[in-house]
Amino acid sequence: MKIALSRLALILATLVTPAASASAQTMTVDEFRRELVGIPLCGTPDAGPLAGKSLCTVHLPDGTAILAGGGLVVHGLWEADNGRICRRNAQDPVDRRRCVDYVRVDRSHYRNSDGVQFCLGPCAAEQP
Repeated sequence: MKIALSRLALILATLVTPAASASAQTMTVDEFRRELVGIPLCGTPDAGPLAGKSLCTVHLPDGTAILAGGGLVVHGLWEADNGRICRRNAQDPVDRRRCVDYVRVDRSHYRNSDGVQFCLGPCAAEQP
C-alpha cells in the first residue's frame, strides 16, 4: 500500500509539473503586444518607492505608457529590447530604463520578473 501511494504521488507530480512549467513561461514580445498592449495592468508592488500602492499601467501601441494610482499619474515610454519590455519616465534618458519579463499566471493574471503580480484591470478586490 505504501509503495502504491508513493507511485501515485510520483505520477501526480509528473503530471502537474509540466502544466506548472508551461503556465510559467516567459511571454514573447509578440505575445505581450497582442495580449497586454492597450490593457490596464493593475497590481500592488511589495517593494520599492510605490510599495503597497494599488497601481495600473497601460502600455499604448505608440510606445508611450501611463502609470496611475496612489495619487500619481506618470507618463513614460516603453519599448521591447532583446525579448524584454523596457520602461522609463518620459523625461529620463534611455540608460535609466528598467527592463522586465512578463509571465502569464492564468487567463487574467500576470507576473513580471520583479515579482509584481498583475491582473487585467480594473481588478476585483481581494476577499479576506
